[in-house]
Amino acid sequence: MLGDSRVYSGLDPGVASLAGGDLRFLNGGVPGTTPRCWPFFVRAIDPAASRFRAVVIAVDTYADDDSAIGSLDGDDRPMDLRYVVFQTRLRDLPKLAGSFSDPRERVEHGIDLFLRGPELREDFQAFAADPAARLSAIAQARGASTYAPLAAHPRSETLRRLRVNFVTGAITYPAGMSNDERAAIATQVLHVPSPSPSYARYREQWLEPIVAKYESSGVPVIFVRIPTRPVHRSSDQLPSGSLLAMSLDQHARLLPARKYIALERPELFADEDHLNREGSLRFSRLLGTNIAAILNGNVTPSPSTPLRINSASSDAQSKGEGRRTLSWFAAAVGIGIPLLFQSYEFWLFFAIVAGIFYLVPRRAGKYVLLVASYYFYARWNAWYVVFLWILTVSDFAIAIGLERQRERGRDPRLLLGLGVAANLAFLGSFKYANFASSTVAALIGMHQNPWLVNLFVPIGISFHTFQSISYLVDVFRGKMRAVRKPLDYALYLAFFPQLLAGPIVRAGLFFGELVSWRAPGPEDISYGLARVSFGLVKKMAIADQFASVANGYFGSIATYPGSAAAWGAVFAFGMQIYFDFSGYSDIAIGCARLLGFVFPENFRMPYLATSVTDFWHRWHITLSTWLRDYLYIPLGGSRHGQLATLRNLMLTMLLGGLWHGAQWTFVAWGGFHGIMLCVERLLGVGHERAAPRGIALFARVVLTFTIVTLGWVLFRAPTFGAALTVYHALFAGGPGKGLLGGWQAVLAAGVVAFGLLRLLLRERRIEPSWLQLRPMAQIGTLAGLLLVLELLTWPGLSPTFIYFKF
Repeated sequence: MLGDSRVYSGLDPGVASLAGGDLRFLNGGVPGTTPRCWPFFVRAIDPAASRFRAVVIAVDTYADDDSAIGSLDGDDRPMDLRYVVFQTRLRDLPKLAGSFSDPRERVEHGIDLFLRGPELREDFQAFAADPAARLSAIAQARGASTYAPLAAHPRSETLRRLRVNFVTGAITYPAGMSNDERAAIATQVLHVPSPSPSYARYREQWLEPIVAKYESSGVPVIFVRIPTRPVHRSSDQLPSGSLLAMSLDQHARLLPARKYIALERPELFADEDHLNREGSLRFSRLLGTNIAAILNGNVTPSPSTPLRINSASSDAQSKGEGRRTLSWFAAAVGIGIPLLFQSYEFWLFFAIVAGIFYLVPRRAGKYVLLVASYYFYARWNAWYVVFLWILTVSDFAIAIGLERQRERGRDPRLLLGLGVAANLAFLGSFKYANFASSTVAALIGMHQNPWLVNLFVPIGISFHTFQSISYLVDVFRGKMRAVRKPLDYALYLAFFPQLLAGPIVRAGLFFGELVSWRAPGPEDISYGLARVSFGLVKKMAIADQFASVANGYFGSIATYPGSAAAWGAVFAFGMQIYFDFSGYSDIAIGCARLLGFVFPENFRMPYLATSVTDFWHRWHITLSTWLRDYLYIPLGGSRHGQLATLRNLMLTMLLGGLWHGAQWTFVAWGGFHGIMLCVERLLGVGHERAAPRGIALFARVVLTFTIVTLGWVLFRAPTFGAALTVYHALFAGGPGKGLLGGWQAVLAAGVVAFGLLRLLLRERRIEPSWLQLRPMAQIGTLAGLLLVLELLTWPGLSPTFIYFKF
């Protein structure tokens, strides 16, 4: 009998065999599996389809409706792939991967199944974190739960006092039941089923091959409607849809459902969908009797209705096919489906773009990059491209006007102000409109914001707005000439490697690269591949691991009391944001290098800074230098005395904080760093001629890292109240359980050890360089990085890069 946990705990093979006379029932229920797993299961245990007298398949509904568990998303549950990963063959991959509805997931899971390692990364990481404990657990599991198909696995719980009124929807629950259990029961018993064409396709795809395999060998396949809920609305269910088709076309048998539905009683259930011991005994006895009667020829079950599929399901099927056609069209174009750096799909896209770029004539290459960049941006939202066009046209025209006015001896400051104002208005309208109106509403005592508008914020808006402003200012200052080719300027703003989160590339640098472009040599290709690989490892193997800790804590701070949890979460976020953002920068720099462009560095190991001043020389370098050149220096810099210098530092950091997000906590984070910079300026810290060494170096690095980490609380906390709660927990939270455990604890120790190693190398004035490695060492390192990506990345869904929202 095939099934999942409901068969595993609901079938007592001994009782069923006793009721079945000369039959011996084998429990093939495997908890956690889905129908997608069962064809591989029977292929493994019965390759010739000759071992069994009959095969029984448990289903939770005889109709193709959404009452079945997994009926809405059965194809999109990747967790069942790990059950079949070692049974898949190359010819299985198209069907397995193609069963996912999202085209991107088809590619992702197809490659993961081919490699196999990604499907086992959780097990590998648990082993790597504590090999002895993992081996011990495996040994205990083998001894305690060896697969025994003749054994029973009954559950002792009961829902005896459960009462349901289907007219009013009222449910009386047994005492002591948790809210989650109550919600699960309410969902299971009150839901009114509706047709599900996708579930019909799912059954046809995964159950029909089992029926066909055994039918061709003369082995009957029998479907049974297993009891699936502790209370039922109707006392019978007639077969329809895909199961009826299998019965009529391939001679599958269907046991009448009435007696099995009659077992759906609270006293026979352990929870919302599993039978308890008494329920298992009754179900097994009934099943054994029914199967024996069919196989002995005493009963010939047949559908009591000749309809192959009911009209409601047919209508839904046709509507579903229409929606599927539309979804396939949208998937083919991909508009509105983000193209993520950490996806296989992006690297397929990049390979195609790079291939076309190098195949076409040089003059046409930049247009290939422009079209690819607009497509890349439209993958997030097509409207983003429209706004980018508006910004491009505005900047292009204003820059030419600035140059002409300057050449004619006129004052171009008004036109520059217009251009900067246009960019800031564009940024402010989308990113800061609700922030400003909410602040005004709060200042005048209004509890709600009456001017709230729902505007989507174009992704990466802060980055390309700053690039636009720097271009206009540089033309105004005479540092560069205005670009005369509109498509060249369009490529500068839209170039896809750094479009979404930097680095912020100055126009002079980019157009210099564009004009003097040369094909990358072997060293460039090697370096580009290395930067991309290191960036992916930073993001997927480090940042995403720590993200699970930080997001869990800051999403529910009260759930994790104590100082240990607070320090662990703040440390985790510090690691997440650095490895996430620097990983993106590495990928962007590496992609640009592979296309023949050299981008500026954005990070220089900022957590090894010896002061906050030094930190800002190492963190998000293209932003800090932008703020210096286009805000701090124009404000006066350090040219007008100490007080003016301190004022300029504070204003620059406050605005830098606001740049990160439309929230007062970001402003406070900028103010925190502004205060620290002012204090260091007054004390002369960070401006010493000689860098600290030895113990002083170590102490300064630890102190600076601690200060920066405390500042991250303001950056990450959703509100000031939450930030204060975290600060209180850090310093007065008392004892509590830590959050970093298992592989994440090993990873944290590894990061700290790597930092210490880099400090030691700095002490000895050794600076490792990729290009210093021999070719075989480079190849070995790249292979190792690929292995890390296969086995040590976060096993869940990779979060979006943090700086995409800025």
